[in-house]
Amino acid sequence: MYRNLFTAWYCLGVLALAFATFGILIPFIGADRAFGAFGFLGLLGFLPLVPFVVFPKEKQDERDRLFLQRAAMSGLALGWMALFFTAGPLIFGAYALSDSGFSIPLGFLWAPLYFGTITGVFSFSVTLLQLYYRGENIEMRRAK
Repeated sequence: MYRNLFTAWYCLGVLALAFATFGILIPFIGADRAFGAFGFLGLLGFLPLVPFVVFPKEKQDERDRLFLQRAAMSGLALGWMALFFTAGPLIFGAYALSDSGFSIPLGFLWAPLYFGTITGVFSFSVTLLQLYYRGENIEMRRAK
């Protein structure tokens, strides 16, 4: 249980770090260069090491795996939906506005990918936290 809660809070912490760094850097170096702060999302690549390094002896039961599976499906679904709903208007809008064929400015290509990734990770973390805290409250009510 603690491994999954640590994973959820770690993901939210990485997102908060990226957005806080972005907000701090905008006044000093401008918005174009401040987007480099989203490089902190690369810290999410360390998540596969969490079971082995942070919680090596903790066992997961069926409930923990089910919660993790539900949260992962929620994050994947919302992340892909955010990607498609931002990429579609961008691509078709660029096609409709261009005079000589199809062209998309390179500065816009990263936006749907970042938006989809951030939405998916946020949805995964919030869903996992909600499942654990709602589950504990239901068990506490049954115990009374």
